[in-house]
Amino acid sequence: MASRMMRELIGAQVALTAPDGEVWRFRCDALLPYAGETYAVLVSGEDEGQVLITRPERQGETMAFIAAREADVVEYVLDKYRQQLIRRAVADLPEDGE
Repeated sequence: MASRMMRELIGAQVALTAPDGEVWRFRCDALLPYAGETYAVLVSGEDEGQVLITRPERQGETMAFIAAREADVVEYVLDKYRQQLIRRAVADLPEDGE
């Protein structure tokens, strides 16, 4: 997938439809590489704070998000995502004396 297209996913609102027709809304919060693939971390906007690890894939004119099911993929990407969240939080802290 082209890097420009991937960059445009960050912050994008994503609506996923479950087999029963229920629609779940997420925001793409991060794109992280693992084993030659790029995975999107989708975060729900709801109070539950649900996180979904997916592999974005273009299917015709639409973008599909394939849920990662392999434990090693989910664990690795979640660990890298946690590290990224910590770096973001630390960057937002005021410097000493402010």
